[in-house]
Amino acid sequence: MRVRVLRFLYLMSILALSGCAQLMEDVSPPYPPGAARLLFYMHSTSTRPPDIVFTISGIYVRRESGDWVSAAEGPFEVSARDLVDRQVLLKEAFVEPGSYTGMKLVLSAASVGRGEGRASLSLPGEGGEVVLPLRVTLKAEESFVLSLAWNPDRSLRKRVFFEPAIEVEPQVPSAREKLLFVSNSGSNYISIVDMDIERVVAAVTVGSAPMGMVMDPIGEKLYVVNSGSGTLSEVSVSHFAVRETIVLTEGFRPVEIAYMPNLDGDIEGKLYVTNRASNDVTVVSTVKRRVMNTIEVGMSPSAIASDAERRDVYVTNEHSNNLMIINAVDDSVASTITVDNRPAGIMVGDGKLYVLNEGSRSLSVVSLSSREVEKTVTLHDPPRRGLLGFGYRLFVTNALAGTVSIFSSEDVIRRVLRVGAGPVGIVGYEDRERLYVANSGGVTLTLIDPLAERVVKEITVGEAPYGLVTVDRMQ
Repeated sequence: MRVRVLRFLYLMSILALSGCAQLMEDVSPPYPPGAARLLFYMHSTSTRPPDIVFTISGIYVRRESGDWVSAAEGPFEVSARDLVDRQVLLKEAFVEPGSYTGMKLVLSAASVGRGEGRASLSLPGEGGEVVLPLRVTLKAEESFVLSLAWNPDRSLRKRVFFEPAIEVEPQVPSAREKLLFVSNSGSNYISIVDMDIERVVAAVTVGSAPMGMVMDPIGEKLYVVNSGSGTLSEVSVSHFAVRETIVLTEGFRPVEIAYMPNLDGDIEGKLYVTNRASNDVTVVSTVKRRVMNTIEVGMSPSAIASDAERRDVYVTNEHSNNLMIINAVDDSVASTITVDNRPAGIMVGDGKLYVLNEGSRSLSVVSLSSREVEKTVTLHDPPRRGLLGFGYRLFVTNALAGTVSIFSSEDVIRRVLRVGAGPVGIVGYEDRERLYVANSGGVTLTLIDPLAERVVKEITVGEAPYGLVTVDRMQ
């Protein structure tokens, strides 16, 4: 009884003293009741386009009845050269659910570069209207990506008439893709990026404030922690749709998640969810799709990772300055290891745990055999999350500094790259030699070439991107 009282008082102190009363609220942006969300993206199919710039003053969609509905008001300026190897988000819009049979862009200006100046171009149609074929059916509270593929090389006629060659590419689920899933913690949807073409191709509405994510062993089910609504969304990777919503009946402010497959080789297993404000871990059965257990851990549990071979789950407790090891067989705490100040991230590899201590700007290397800290390495920036990959190299996101540190080994920094605001999540895709970094302080992912150790480009996703998970469905 005394322990429960102390835990309750600690929770109240977090809410009162840390200014975190908002944790009890839905932190997603307003979503019109019953509306469908449309995300209008544009990209170019040309690698060396003419210097064309045009302005979209409005985007309309046509109902099955034939009526045109205003979806987004501009102006949106589009530059052919700015779109080379880049995708831009024109607008996030909301429309009524239903079937739509066309899209219309209304253009207000267009020009082409000539010499040192620019020449105006004649606009197409009546009043600059460009009508595009489209056939989609949108459901209530569904998120849907419409990609506009523009070919600037085929958009000029007689050098004075602008006739934009644009095709609409609606999101279509595919069973054979290499995909990156992005949880947008400031929104209520996840973005889906095709890693081969490096563009957002789809979006799926989940719960409020999606954060941590984990994939099942066969790459079919994605589990998303909805911190604002206290639920898990089970997303079908093949269909880009939520198949099940699991209510987390225990715990407060769920943040991160890990997957532990069953011992008998079954693809089902258990999900372990850290609850940052109630200082515990919720255990969920993927078969029964409900909470099975709650494990008390330290103060402010944050990062979590699983080790299927050892049957262990590792949890960092930021305000207890320790790491706990949970035995996944009976869900008991098997060991507690003291590390440095505010351990925020954890990585598993080569018989060791690498714990990132944000408060002390250090890295603790823990031996899994002795369960002791082997060494502590001082870092330049306060680390948040990390990745071991590309030949067991270490890559660390530094959220407070807005940087990514690249190591030649676990204790030697080769380079520090400036990325976006508040970088947190990081994953790698070795086939294309890419690192993806979620900039939680904005709306972008930063793409890094880990071999050349340079920033390649950015991809626009939703508000406050946080978690990243990949799946390779070509294997």
